[in-house]
Amino acid sequence: MHLCAHKDSQWWRLGAGDNMASKDSSRGKKRSNTADLLRLIAEDRAEGGRRPPPTSGHPALSLLLVGRWDDAFGILHQLSEEVIGAERAQRLLDKCGDRVAVQEEIRETIEALYSRGNRKDGELALAWSMMTCRATHPASFRSVLPQLQYALDAADLDADDDGDCRDRLRYWWQCGAGAFAHEKRSPFAIAAAMLSGAIIKEPALESPASEVDTAQWFRSAYPGPTLVVMPASRATKLNNHNKPFAEILDKPLPLVCARNLDEARRRLAQEFPHAATALSMLFRDLREGEAVLVKPMLLVGSPGVSKSRIVRKFSAYLNLYVQRYDGASSSDGQFAGTSKGWSNTEASVPARAVLASRTANPVVFVDEIDKAKSNHHGGLVNSITGYLDKETSKFMRDQSTDCEFDLSMVSYLATANDVSGLPEHIRDRFRIVRVPSPRLVDLPLLAASIVDDMLTEDGDEWAGSVAPFAPDELRVMAKAWEARGFSMRALQKIVAATLEARDACQMRH
Repeated sequence: MHLCAHKDSQWWRLGAGDNMASKDSSRGKKRSNTADLLRLIAEDRAEGGRRPPPTSGHPALSLLLVGRWDDAFGILHQLSEEVIGAERAQRLLDKCGDRVAVQEEIRETIEALYSRGNRKDGELALAWSMMTCRATHPASFRSVLPQLQYALDAADLDADDDGDCRDRLRYWWQCGAGAFAHEKRSPFAIAAAMLSGAIIKEPALESPASEVDTAQWFRSAYPGPTLVVMPASRATKLNNHNKPFAEILDKPLPLVCARNLDEARRRLAQEFPHAATALSMLFRDLREGEAVLVKPMLLVGSPGVSKSRIVRKFSAYLNLYVQRYDGASSSDGQFAGTSKGWSNTEASVPARAVLASRTANPVVFVDEIDKAKSNHHGGLVNSITGYLDKETSKFMRDQSTDCEFDLSMVSYLATANDVSGLPEHIRDRFRIVRVPSPRLVDLPLLAASIVDDMLTEDGDEWAGSVAPFAPDELRVMAKAWEARGFSMRALQKIVAATLEARDACQMRH
């Protein structure tokens, strides 16, 4: 079997700079990558998809040979479009310029593919799972690497391709072990840079002399606290729809502990100076070195004040997996799962979050809970109630798996524009914290944090290379922002336009 890495395709040429780990200080070129990605996908669609797919038979192995996250996204999107449907494929494209939003969409895609229960869709799901791995979050590799190693060991590749895949996969294993925890590039770029010599090997990062023992690595004891979320003594036989849960059955799952809380507080205070009260409440129950558990909290505020972004950034700084649930599109009780007897049965959202993260304390994020509707099958506000109580959630019977889960360490965070329409029993179970609109005095810090977000995407090597905004730039931005009602979404566009204007002025001179 032969692997095709698309070295002659437009995808490969788009990412050639990252494959060679060359440093190009042109921020304008970096900002154009998303536009180039969309353009190439559009051209390929217009040409009837003439670019041949990888011939490995397994998309995840083909992605191992790619040197940039963006290139891997493009190849995988092309391979998946017919399978996942035009609507989901378009949503992925619409969000590919926003690393946080696209990660949420990718996780939903993974869930949808795994739920179909066939081999081909499972292979695509594994490939998409590779897109969620971050070297700064070693735990994100834990569910991907064993499957990836198994796929490579079972593949019939010619000697060159097999050797190349194994060389790159070794660096993925090292990412999973935390060897590149301070490296902001994607694992695709890290592997390419290591092979090209752009990252000099240190003794601690040398490749192992022998092959990695996959089973032993996956079963190895977690050095911190753990919790058996799905005890076998309170479980029944899993059906075909819920077979993935066998991986966590009776297994002690890691409890993510709070690390560097002072640094996380400082960074979040700089990024969200207008939300000091909300941040104080989020950190209120956390203790350095102890397992993270945030009491149910509901952030309330006007649209555009960064409520959702606060949840995502807070979770990211604490290395917590986030399972987002869209309250606005919810009209029934599926948050709590569906019956085991249904052909499309699905486990509860918290149970799926535990399975996806392979941790016992992920974050379940309910966005716009005030917009949830109800029908004769129930509603979100009723189905979520039991999960919000620590004692009740310790013995939650999941109706899809027909197993009892200990979900007492799952954190529940929600957002809303207005809580007056929520039932009293929901308001009583959440800490309700108001997030005010930003002020003009917050502009310098907010603008700087937006620039940091733009520059610290996966694969970016030039974070911090943009000069601070000058007073005259801030004055112009302040007038435009005030006219837009101090919306954070509007400020993101204003910051981007200001940087574009700065570049245009520099080019003329």
